[in-house]
Amino acid sequence: MSIAVAAPGTVRNNPSTTEVLAAFAVEAPVDDRTVAAAVPIVLDTLAVTMAGGAEPAVQALAGTLEPHAGAGGVPSFWSRHAYRQDDAALLIGMASHVLDYDDVSVIAMCHPSVPVLSALLATADRGNTSGRELLEAFAVGTEVLIRLGQAMGFRHYGLGFHATATLGTVGAAAACARLLKLDRRQTGNALSIAASMASGLRANFGSMVKSLHVGIAASDGRKAARLAAGGIQGAADAFDGEGFLNAFSGGTVTSWPEEVGLGTPFAILQPGFEQKRYPCCYMLHKIIEATLALKRETGLGLDDVEAATVDMPNGATKPLIHPYPRSGMNALFSAPHAVVAGLSDGRIDLRSFTDDAVARPGIQGRLHDVAVVEDTAAPKQGAEVGAAPVTVTLRPKSGAAVSRTVTALPGSPQDPITPEQALAKWTDCLSRANPDADPQAVSRLFDEGRGLAAAPDIAGWLGRLAEVARRD
Repeated sequence: MSIAVAAPGTVRNNPSTTEVLAAFAVEAPVDDRTVAAAVPIVLDTLAVTMAGGAEPAVQALAGTLEPHAGAGGVPSFWSRHAYRQDDAALLIGMASHVLDYDDVSVIAMCHPSVPVLSALLATADRGNTSGRELLEAFAVGTEVLIRLGQAMGFRHYGLGFHATATLGTVGAAAACARLLKLDRRQTGNALSIAASMASGLRANFGSMVKSLHVGIAASDGRKAARLAAGGIQGAADAFDGEGFLNAFSGGTVTSWPEEVGLGTPFAILQPGFEQKRYPCCYMLHKIIEATLALKRETGLGLDDVEAATVDMPNGATKPLIHPYPRSGMNALFSAPHAVVAGLSDGRIDLRSFTDDAVARPGIQGRLHDVAVVEDTAAPKQGAEVGAAPVTVTLRPKSGAAVSRTVTALPGSPQDPITPEQALAKWTDCLSRANPDADPQAVSRLFDEGRGLAAAPDIAGWLGRLAEVARRD
């Protein structure tokens, strides 16, 4: 489905962006291949969400919410409480992103799955929603999110917006409209409402607010669909002219580029999403791969290295705003920490980003020995950043310098997560959620989840997942 939108001030012969997005959300067929591609992505997202629920930031958010005792409450994955749908989306959304372990789409510089799935989990009638319905809505919502990001280009991210939050609000609204079976008019209103709710700043990276952004996007997107279903109307076209595209691109995009299509194919199928091997900002992953490879190949440890240099493409350092972190959340966006911790421990995993791990004197004392050098060539955008090489060079205290360059993004279609790695990540995340979880039950849940597309309803499987993830 391609889009053609008239320029501002001209007589419109083509449908507006709002109209085309709404028509796609309501009517786009989602074929079996796309549904099948969504299954491992949903499983991966649920895994990191379960792990995130144990984090202090998420527990702090839960403490501000009032449990909902009446009908219509959404059961928590982490306690015996239920919450109002808006609050459930907020809580699930924050949990899904707090570890920064969720997937990425470099063509839109965003995390596509977490705002959309969080909104759907809070909206779905779990006794009457099939696995196929959930997966189709998920594919539609992530497609709207990603293509909207493509339409605006890297400028949106470069201006300081957290694209996952801004785009995620609209994508979540589209997904919920599909799940709720809203018509074209209602869905257009939902998208227009979501366009005014969209927000999120990169300045909050490295704090609790970054993951809260995802909760807000999920909650507001879900709410936009519900408001539209109840009769609230938005502008006929909130995206073109001086609307969403113009405002969030800094005035560089005022209508939808004709070359950006919807569902031809779905982005989840081609080029696919990038699934994370490491629980941190995706711009650190090539650094980590290079550092760990050098350690394996040379045997060098942190004490053997005098200094290190990381060479990165222009634009790749935008999210890396905490070079000298003081907390685990800061370290999620620190290139020096990735190098120093990798050399020190020989691994990067969930344990690498605890406050205690980051505060170790042996780590803090070496952060300034890592220089990050950004290429001065023209800034790269979106997928160009993902395809550009990253080089780590170690200068030992004795001997010649050694370097390793990594080009393929770990977890991307060029270097995909294997089925064994996917299961290991699932197991690690469920164990993080509940250290006492039965390993056999965890493994069975993964096997059951792979058949989600054929499930007549999602209630039973999600209920069993919650039982395993709960600590109480």
